[in-house]
Amino acid sequence: MSGKTTRPVIWDWPLRLWHWAFAACIAFSLYSGLDGDIGLLAWHQRCGLVLLGLIVFRLGWAIWGGRHARLRNYWTTPRAFVEHFRGGAGASAHTAPGIVLAIAMLFFATLQTGSGLFATDDIFNEGPLNRYVSDAFADGATWLHHRLHWAIIALVGIHLVAHAIYGFVLRDRLALSMFTGRKQTAAPSTPHFLLRAVLTVALAAGVALAVTYARKFFD
Repeated sequence: MSGKTTRPVIWDWPLRLWHWAFAACIAFSLYSGLDGDIGLLAWHQRCGLVLLGLIVFRLGWAIWGGRHARLRNYWTTPRAFVEHFRGGAGASAHTAPGIVLAIAMLFFATLQTGSGLFATDDIFNEGPLNRYVSDAFADGATWLHHRLHWAIIALVGIHLVAHAIYGFVLRDRLALSMFTGRKQTAAPSTPHFLLRAVLTVALAAGVALAVTYARKFFD
């Protein structure tokens, strides 16, 4: 393949839909969790279960999804990270900082969602799996859940600032790639694998529903 850069479809439809659903759930989870309105906590928990399903979908899509969504493309090195800011990195589907940010966001979102499944305020609300762990484990999960959101807020902030710099300073259309799916790169286009997407959605929904109704299944 030549080194000529084009604007192929890099981000498939399932990944783009996942991206915006994930962003919306992160935003609502932060709002409902930090607002202080007890009435929002039930919706906070529901949103957390949706996030769980989205995380399961993304992990599945990293194995059998579109070409550039797969795990083997999310590998970088400190040297590649530095070269990106020196301008030495070529046009590719993924940038080294983008890979680090994506992995960090998914990692902290998984920890935050997972800890919420076991957390409790000891009064009104508890995660759907709280009763299946010890008090010490639940206390640890609650402690974690009440602090990890700061890491997520920081990562979201970095993501938004980076896109603002690309869009308004560098005049780069990168910020539009999750709308159009296209990016200037020498990488090949990707198939959408819509049937695989449907099956992965079914798997993700099954996991979220199993956690939701865990009490009915096991009590």
